[in-house]
Amino acid sequence: MTFAVMAVKDDQRRVVGTLWTDDEARAQSLAPELCICSDGEFIKVLRLDDREIPFRLPDKTMHFC
Repeated sequence: MTFAVMAVKDDQRRVVGTLWTDDEARAQSLAPELCICSDGEFIKVLRLDDREIPFRLPDKTMHFC
């Protein structure tokens, strides 16, 4: 599943990252460990998609520098 991790302060949301996990409970427990909030902010997790986003590799050989 795909989740947006948002920092919320004064009803203003700011997306700070994306998580891919097996379930929502895991996303809820991981999000606060990955993001540091400023004063008055809290972390909110919002489910974006029930499936994982596929990772595609190109057909050609990749070169890394």
